Amino acid sequence: MAVWAVPGRPTVAEGAVRLLTPDGTPIVLRAAGTEDLPIRWWLERPGQRRPCTSVSGLLRALRNALGAGEGVFSRAKVAPGTA
Repeated sequence: MAVWAVPGRPTVAEGAVRLLTPDGTPIVLRAAGTEDLPIRWWLERPGQRRPCTSVSGLLRALRNALGAGEGVFSRAKVAPGTA
């Protein structure tokens, strides 16, 4: 949330990350079970349960759910680091 300059503070409880969008919509991020493979995470909000199969997909879905799709940090790049 800080990367996209979105106010708020996520909480971790019962195996999930919970947060509110700026308009007050609740969002829940959960790890998927092994029975859900290849899905790795679920992004849930009222009336929607979106599957995410990668970290970049999860970040994109979260960014869009938070309404942070515009601006200088609207795109994340995931790449291997160097030692």
